[in-house]
Amino acid sequence: MEEQSKANANIEKLNSEQRYAVYKVLHAIYEYQTDMTKCFFLYGPAGTGKTFVYSTLLPAVRGKGDQAIAVASTGIADTFLSGGRTTHSIFKIPLSLNATSTCNLKPNTSEAKILLDAKVIVWDEAPMTHVHAFLAVNRLLKDLTKCDEPFGGKIILLGGDFRQVLPVILRGSRSLTVSSCIKKHRLLSDFFVMNLTEKCVLLILKKNLRVGFYMLVKVKVERKFSCPHFAIQKFKIPFNNSLVT
Repeated sequence: MEEQSKANANIEKLNSEQRYAVYKVLHAIYEYQTDMTKCFFLYGPAGTGKTFVYSTLLPAVRGKGDQAIAVASTGIADTFLSGGRTTHSIFKIPLSLNATSTCNLKPNTSEAKILLDAKVIVWDEAPMTHVHAFLAVNRLLKDLTKCDEPFGGKIILLGGDFRQVLPVILRGSRSLTVSSCIKKHRLLSDFFVMNLTEKCVLLILKKNLRVGFYMLVKVKVERKFSCPHFAIQKFKIPFNNSLVT
């Protein structure tokens, strides 16, 4: 009930773009039809509320008693997601990667069962992921589900902004960094892109400024605050020549 209450409270605060993204994924989870996509990408610059979309979607699914996995490409990012873990932790992605790498997660384990039971996988900061890691996860989910669809037919929501941070390549050139990005792979064409453009942080700041200004004017009009014990008195600071050498 707590998760569902949180989801309901957050839904009331969503803007139209965020609400569309949440409902689009929920519709795919609970009202799936054969012609629907299962792979989504939430694209938006910093401050457009991607994390708030995840924070609404995850409890909405968990509130129904279903499994929802939250992962992020970095340890810092996963702290912003409820129950979040890094991609390497949940998928057992190897540290040394190449075009044919596979994840070190064995079938018939508790970790594999979590992935199989998950109604949705939310993957934050996906643009930071090396394309070889991306493909390794795709192979893993296909093997676990015995399904040849992208990511084993699991409903997956990627999120991020390709204009922020790309994969970190040790001593990599510009061209190598770009070629390591998931945006360059044809698998990304299977994803339905949902754009966030409205700067939520600016709107909140503007609202708070308006409220703050209103309260300031209201206090000033209704009463004057004075406290003689904290009155600032005029004083002089003595000048010490020995301090200037």
